[in-house]
Amino acid sequence: MKINLFETSVYIDNIDTDNINLENKGFEKTWLSETNSSYNFKNNIDNTSIKYLLSKIANLLKQNISKPFNLNLINIWENNYAESGYQEKHIHAQSHFSFIIYKDVKESNTVFFNPNDKLISAFYNDSILNKSNFFVQKFEPKCRKDQIILFPSFIEHMVKNNKNNATISGNVNIEIME
Repeated sequence: MKINLFETSVYIDNIDTDNINLENKGFEKTWLSETNSSYNFKNNIDNTSIKYLLSKIANLLKQNISKPFNLNLINIWENNYAESGYQEKHIHAQSHFSFIIYKDVKESNTVFFNPNDKLISAFYNDSILNKSNFFVQKFEPKCRKDQIILFPSFIEHMVKNNKNNATISGNVNIEIME
């Protein structure tokens, strides 16, 4: 008998980016990668867009949550990747779930890393890891334009070199009702 222990759910779905009206207050080079981002600005998103986005996220989370719950959009921003644009490895602290909406992309270029990656590497050499399917160390979703990926905020991820891609990212917190 095989048991998958401590699985982590990640959700991918289609999303209509025309239903997300995000008014960015500005863009600046952000993070070590100097990604052109609206992250440091208070961006405006209208209530209709928030309701649409949170309903999409809620429908994904209902696959794992049987009790009523509320979602709170913590923040939302846009990233524009120019020539050789990338994003270094990072997590989204102070939130429960994070999302990436692929607004205008040729391919997603996102890479997620197993939270136990360093621990696994300490016990198994590359020869064993490359010749077995015991431990998946990274996941590269094949998302396309007008898709959303939702993931626990503690999952380290990055964006590989790309150009002329635009994404919308954000964080939500969840409150499960008793």
